Amino acid sequence: MNIGLTLGKYAPFHKGHEYVISTALNEMDHVIVVVYNASEVTDIPTKIRANWIKNIFPSVEIIIAEDGPQDTGYTTEIITKQNNYLKYLLNGIPINSFYSSEKYGTHVSEALNCKNRIVDIDRSNFPISASKIREENNILKIKSFLSKNVYDTIKPKYYFIGAPSTGKTTISQACANLLNGAYCVEYGREYWFKFQENHRLSMNDLENIAIEHTKLEEKIFEENYDCAFIDTSVLTTFCYALYYFNKSSNTLTSIFENSLYKYKHVFLCNDDIPFDDTWDRSGPKSRGILQEINKEVLKQYNLKYVLLSGTLEQRIELVKKYITEEVFYDNIQC
Repeated sequence: MNIGLTLGKYAPFHKGHEYVISTALNEMDHVIVVVYNASEVTDIPTKIRANWIKNIFPSVEIIIAEDGPQDTGYTTEIITKQNNYLKYLLNGIPINSFYSSEKYGTHVSEALNCKNRIVDIDRSNFPISASKIREENNILKIKSFLSKNVYDTIKPKYYFIGAPSTGKTTISQACANLLNGAYCVEYGREYWFKFQENHRLSMNDLENIAIEHTKLEEKIFEENYDCAFIDTSVLTTFCYALYYFNKSSNTLTSIFENSLYKYKHVFLCNDDIPFDDTWDRSGPKSRGILQEINKEVLKQYNLKYVLLSGTLEQRIELVKKYITEEVFYDNIQC
């Protein structure tokens, strides 16, 4: 059996990468794709980047190189370190051809004693690179170079968080309607009505909310919109755990921390509006406590956010300005 190998960080995975893998599949009996940790250039987890490839090419064998060397360059030391790690990772699997569109193909193929199969090294078929995509502010300009499952992961997602009665639902719905985006409802609200006891939920309840809200988000992200507006998030559920129990479970913490890569555009709704004192809320004092917990979690995880204050119209204008100008430093806090 002829085995082909290719590798990369795939941050993100684009049509040029697809072309390399397609070529390998057409020429080999079996293809292995090694996906490296890329924490120095992206916060999208390795597993998610690997799943992009597996969804498009189900027959390939994926090897995740979470502990792979982060060094880049063509010094003898770096080349040796990279090649030794790759041979260790393959653990004796005989490779017939190494596929790439990079000049490092020469060094890797020599180390693996296989054919160096260079594919579209001048990018004539797909004039794109992962670094260009990462540097592009307007994602619509590079949409054609991405498969849908990749685009759905990296397209803009605007999260509205904050304590109860800070206007999250109102503004997230309004922005979705006015700015032509998908809208993701707060999963936890209806759950709370069904399962709360004395205005509280159990830790198991909060874990269930986090799991189901994540599923709901992923479903919404698949809709044919170029952005999404999300009413609350797993971050909100995590804050409620701290409010109820002064701690979070390992399961909830893991779900929250695995979702951090999504929080590139966060709006914290201020508690400067009148408190809507309905029966399902615990009063203005609890709002103040939860608002501070939200701020503490944002700071702890180094998440930048825009504070939305004032009337609904003023908040909407601030969101529009942020989206239009893409980087609105005056109101970004951390």
